[in-house]
Amino acid sequence: MKLLSLWFGKDVSFSSVTKLIKTSSSLSYFTSKMSLKKMSLTSKVDNFEEEVVEEGAAMSILDLPELVLESILERLPPASLCSMAGVCSSLRSRCITDHFWEKHMKYKWGRIIGPVAYREWQWHIALRKDSSHLKQGRSKGLMRIFSIVRPSWWIKPKVDDCSKQSSLPRESIMSWFLALETGRFCFPAQVYNRENGHVGFMLSCYDAELCYDQRTDTFQARYSPHGRRAVAIENNVPWERLRAPLVDTSPHDLHISDCLNELRPGDHIEIQWRRNKEFPYGVGGMV
Repeated sequence: MKLLSLWFGKDVSFSSVTKLIKTSSSLSYFTSKMSLKKMSLTSKVDNFEEEVVEEGAAMSILDLPELVLESILERLPPASLCSMAGVCSSLRSRCITDHFWEKHMKYKWGRIIGPVAYREWQWHIALRKDSSHLKQGRSKGLMRIFSIVRPSWWIKPKVDDCSKQSSLPRESIMSWFLALETGRFCFPAQVYNRENGHVGFMLSCYDAELCYDQRTDTFQARYSPHGRRAVAIENNVPWERLRAPLVDTSPHDLHISDCLNELRPGDHIEIQWRRNKEFPYGVGGMV
């Protein structure tokens, strides 16, 4: 519209000059010619706007520059990053990389996940690999039997459908994050004041196997059996009572410290203790 007003203003000033030297007939001819030019210019503006709309509709997020797209993905929370990974194969290959998930893992789980839990995860992956190899061997045997009983065209579409549903890489940080979030992977950690601050466990820290409950944002803790007692289970353990083990030592073994000569006044130390040999060690802290 600004273009039209400028153009129209230019013609009006020109017509005021010609008014002095031309007859009314020539003026009427100019006015009609000006109207045709206005219509032509208006149609050009409309066509330009339509082209811009069509070009904008054809753009996708993959058309963005590489740095811009990466910056957007880095700012997405885990749930949105999972949703983005389901859009297309190109975004999936980007969204499942460790580069984006390492930050989310450290932010939410870094305080209670330690080397012991990571080792347990590696064992968990190895067991899943072994079980998947066994299942693949069995499924191949069943496929051979079905191919004899049924024609090949009956079996092929199902195989193609399964191949399209590619799973996450087991070693990826995203796979580990989702296993923790859904409670499918239980990990070792330590719990302060176990069993809701039971008088026998105050001011102490005990090893436990933890499983996350996403609905309540709390954990279920399974403690090692004490003597002849069964496994103790505590539900609804909050994040504030958890930590990663400071040393990689079994709760049934005595930790041999190699830094006693480096202790100075004011240092925080923790001491192992237990009721008898049938009980696992607990940890008490002092300054």
